[in-house]
Amino acid sequence: MREMLTAVEKIEAAPGQRILVVSDVHGHFNHLVQLLRKMEYGGDDILVIVGDLIEKGPESLRVVQYVMDLSRQHPVYVSMGNVELGRLQMLWRDDPESGESFAGFLKWSEEYWESCLFGEMLADMGIKISQVDGQNAPEYRRRIREQFHEELDFLWSRPTILTAGRYLFVHGGVPTDDLDALAGTEAHSYLKNDSFLDKGYGFERYTVVTGHWPVSLYRPDREDMGPLFERERNILCIDGGCGLKQTGQLNGVIIPDCMAGMEEIRWESYDDFPEVTALDDREEAPCSFHVQYFDNRVELLEEKGKNGIIRHLSSGKVFEAPLKWLYPGETGLQCTDLCDGRLAVSAGDRLKLVFETEDGLYVKKQGQLGWYDGRVKPEDVKPYLTAGAPCGENWRREREVAVYGLLERLGISFDRIDHWEANTMEACRAIDEVLDAAICKNLFLCNQQRTRFYLLLMPEGKKFRTKDLSRQIDSSRLSFGEAVYLERFLRLTPGSVSVMGLMNDTKNQVQLLIDREVLKEGGLFGCHPCMNTSSIRLSLSDLLEKFLPAVHHEPIFVDLSS
Repeated sequence: MREMLTAVEKIEAAPGQRILVVSDVHGHFNHLVQLLRKMEYGGDDILVIVGDLIEKGPESLRVVQYVMDLSRQHPVYVSMGNVELGRLQMLWRDDPESGESFAGFLKWSEEYWESCLFGEMLADMGIKISQVDGQNAPEYRRRIREQFHEELDFLWSRPTILTAGRYLFVHGGVPTDDLDALAGTEAHSYLKNDSFLDKGYGFERYTVVTGHWPVSLYRPDREDMGPLFERERNILCIDGGCGLKQTGQLNGVIIPDCMAGMEEIRWESYDDFPEVTALDDREEAPCSFHVQYFDNRVELLEEKGKNGIIRHLSSGKVFEAPLKWLYPGETGLQCTDLCDGRLAVSAGDRLKLVFETEDGLYVKKQGQLGWYDGRVKPEDVKPYLTAGAPCGENWRREREVAVYGLLERLGISFDRIDHWEANTMEACRAIDEVLDAAICKNLFLCNQQRTRFYLLLMPEGKKFRTKDLSRQIDSSRLSFGEAVYLERFLRLTPGSVSVMGLMNDTKNQVQLLIDREVLKEGGLFGCHPCMNTSSIRLSLSDLLEKFLPAVHHEPIFVDLSS
């Protein structure tokens, strides 16, 4: 098994250069992109990620590749997390029991998280978790190491500690800020340093910034996911419970200068709860009980649709919460964090709606959670169009920026819209209303032998029938192409399939197919710029007459039945 010793890396930060700090992304790609947008991550900023990029969320591999991509273009620093270290050590284990352990972990992660880094890597190779067992696990681990050596090398090379000016960044926490005393020591205890703030440490040389332990666990008097500033002890804890808590969020702190004091730091967060506006004033009422990780055994008394009436065993308090918040533990049924406190709310306040009951709403205000029994109206926040390419935004991937650059070089005018992640046709409809252009299904297909690959553009309202297409292109047994080929030929990920990806197919390994009905739409054409957090529209004529000739892809036109 690989061991890891503490390595310290110094960040060279210029005076007045902002440092943006995030921790515990846990495979939540869209959360990371949206948070960087909110923090206005720009060309002169330093981005620091304090460990645990992976697991618990749906897109660990995508997060790793995204951060790697950013690091090639901009000053990005990532420290090791305990989850990364544990997974890497699992991958390189060679003891007799390691095969069964690896296969067991994959099946467990699929059941509880629906995904994990190694499961996503196997899926990219066309391998299902159900195919892995104790006997073949060593072979699959070898294939992962070979196929994804760049991603694995990136993760393994992360330092334990990062420093910039008066700030020290470490995932779990350190017993001292004497770097000479820390360098070369065993690293694991600084990565998985549970309940670090409760151990009484204080620091003089550095302000220590940590993740790992959700900040809500430090606050018995309330449920609050916002960063915790311990100014007298020079400690800043920023883990908002993203991927771990049902009410969690991804936090990001903005340090205006590496020598700035803690009082100058501001923060942003992102979660995917819907936003509402309060219409009534309500006074605060402190909580009398708090379901927390260390005291979360409950009993389900009654089901009420998606919610349940639940009794907290230690306090005897009865409350209502979503059934999906309940999960089996070693000592019985357990519930995620929740309290009975009421928030101070003024009419006009923007709140995040977590869930609702007949008696009121459980909401979040600036990271703090509690109840509100007043009226609300939904926030109808629509994305808006802007002309041309963005500027000064570091959070965009190279493949997206490349699309804008090519369109500008070709003299193709386009409008752009930034939005939440859109990876289904349903999620695209609200965007389509603003885009006001013809939106197509984009299907990546291949033959049975995986020797011929196709990108099919067809109207949204049509159903795809394999036989209908196969006879027109003389290719039998068509199926959806696997993600590994989508990335290899078009540099795209599932959910971001776009005709723009053809610019990356320099060897013409993908044949473009266009249903003739698309041509009838005429006018404007909409698609993703190789990322599904943005969309663009351009004229259909520019697509056909300028873009496709420039990327050397001549379409085959087909006629698909309705």
